[in-house]
Amino acid sequence: MRTLLRVLAVGFAGLAAMLPAFAAAAPAGVPRVIEVVSTSAPVTGMQLFVPAGLDRQPRNRSGLAAVVAQALVQTPVDGTSLTLAIARAGGSVTYTVDGQETHFYLEATPSRFAEVASLFARALARPDFGPAAVKNAAAFVMQRASEASGDGLSVGAAMFRSIYLAKTNAGLPTWGSAATIAQIAPVDAADFFRENYVARGSIIVGAGAAVPGLSEGERAVAAVLPDRHAAEIVASGQLPVKARSRELVTHRDVPAAWIVLGYDAPAPGSPDFAPVLVLESLIGQAVGRGLAPPLVSTPTDAEMPVGSLYLFDTVPSAVIVYANGAGGDPTLAVRTVATVIDTLVAAPLTQAELALAKAQATGNMLFEEATIADRSWLTGNFAREGAGDDYPARVLPAIAAVTPAQLRSAAKRYFTHYTTSIVLPREGHP
Repeated sequence: MRTLLRVLAVGFAGLAAMLPAFAAAAPAGVPRVIEVVSTSAPVTGMQLFVPAGLDRQPRNRSGLAAVVAQALVQTPVDGTSLTLAIARAGGSVTYTVDGQETHFYLEATPSRFAEVASLFARALARPDFGPAAVKNAAAFVMQRASEASGDGLSVGAAMFRSIYLAKTNAGLPTWGSAATIAQIAPVDAADFFRENYVARGSIIVGAGAAVPGLSEGERAVAAVLPDRHAAEIVASGQLPVKARSRELVTHRDVPAAWIVLGYDAPAPGSPDFAPVLVLESLIGQAVGRGLAPPLVSTPTDAEMPVGSLYLFDTVPSAVIVYANGAGGDPTLAVRTVATVIDTLVAAPLTQAELALAKAQATGNMLFEEATIADRSWLTGNFAREGAGDDYPARVLPAIAAVTPAQLRSAAKRYFTHYTTSIVLPREGHP
């Protein structure tokens, strides 16, 4: 899950209003289109997933996927950058680079969504990868890489991913490094775009207010994605990981030590997905409080940032638990997780404890659908994993059906081995 501090933000009625209204299997050469609409949504959005993730980059050009995406949103349309042109039309465009995809999110008022999508489609059709454009995009990405290197959680998670995903380039840093970004040339950007921004393997998720402009925008974007071959999208189940305990240590310009624990985890669609959602919530709550047993109230601000994340958008999926030494002894996170797992393996939860654990997991999942952008992102990721277009709507019943026996089984299967990433301050850092 992408958010670090999570609360229950929407109710079941809000989720029901966002159920998928239309889904279509794409023929060869056409992006898969899914619509998740709501009668009460004030805006219309669209998420485009293209198979242009970290795994398609050469290691010596780490950061290339981000440079290409940044150059695209900077591409001039009618004499101004795409980002500004869309803003003037009352909309917005953002992007995120993941292990297997780059995804762009467009949002606008329903009456102007078709116009915003048309602007985006025009930039897709004629992106600017000239020397000046690539230089500017690389400078932006290099700044983001510099910021990430000073974030203990980002560094620890990246260390884990680099080992966990070692069989693919999906474990490369999201923003690359100064050394690799400096090697990126305009021809690299143009080639990466040509090879990966294609119809085959792409997913378009329309969301929010259902208006004619949504379908019009989907068609406009789909029409400019060429029918060219792209490498196969690998689902989590096709890339098994043999977990074993490891410890990684690095030094960065951080004020206090960070510890990040990384665990193997089931992907969406797995029978173990809901039980591990509940377990991740239990562990996050326990680490957040710094005590065991895990069934406790939300931690205070003084105890943050500590907690857990379920990275089910990565391939393969993973759970990470993190602790910042600025808030206390971070090794307590390791001991707390061990206590939680030992407790679950030794004896099942009571019905009251299980009910509270399910409520926590349900709240976390609902928060992941709090916005139209989140809902469309979630739908696309679940569809990519072959879990179904409407799988997010089926997760809540699956959580409700989790049994104590399933939790014990999942704890044994997924939380016995882990990778420890330790991020220490450099010597002399204040």
